[in-house]
Amino acid sequence: MKRVRTPAGKPNVQKWLRKLHAWIGLMLATVVLLFAVTGFLLNHRDVMKIPALQREEVRELVTLAETPATPQALLTQLALPLDPELGKLRTTVEAAREVEWDGRRVRQPERWRITHDTPSLATRVEYWAGASQAEVVRTKPNLWLHLARLHMAIGTGAGWILLADAVAIALALLSLSGFWLWGRLHGSTLRLGALSLGGGALVVTLALLAG
Repeated sequence: MKRVRTPAGKPNVQKWLRKLHAWIGLMLATVVLLFAVTGFLLNHRDVMKIPALQREEVRELVTLAETPATPQALLTQLALPLDPELGKLRTTVEAAREVEWDGRRVRQPERWRITHDTPSLATRVEYWAGASQAEVVRTKPNLWLHLARLHMAIGTGAGWILLADAVAIALALLSLSGFWLWGRLHGSTLRLGALSLGGGALVVTLALLAG
């Protein structure tokens, strides 16, 4: 293969792009490996019955000192460490309504559900308005499920979202630089364009067939 000489004083774009390509690949190696392993586990957990994604659930009935007037008052009584900055906190209030029970109509009280998700722990609080007890359910994932929750960005903060965005941008740059380098080193622009279009069409076709 002939080496293209660059005139003195003119930057060698191919040389610097190869360096950039190599350094981006090195920096992304760990994160890409994480997403590859967890993606495989998520894709095949049902078909291949992979037992790696496991969780431990603990249920607890907590007696309340007084009847809470609001979901926030309930959280204050329970004194749970549910920091909105460290996970996704969501409160759902189901209005009171008439339901059929044992052949007669009864009024079902208002129902509160409070959930808090982080990659390492999921907490759910269930409470019926006017009751003296609340149910607290804690679900702790094992290491593999913890990593899978990171993959799906469940309960992650702004820092992880920014990291994932940076990884996505870096992967796009890696792909574009890889296409350019391949075209310069191993083939013509026309061949590169044909391969790119063919690969894109194959990916779209497989995605449509899978859906």
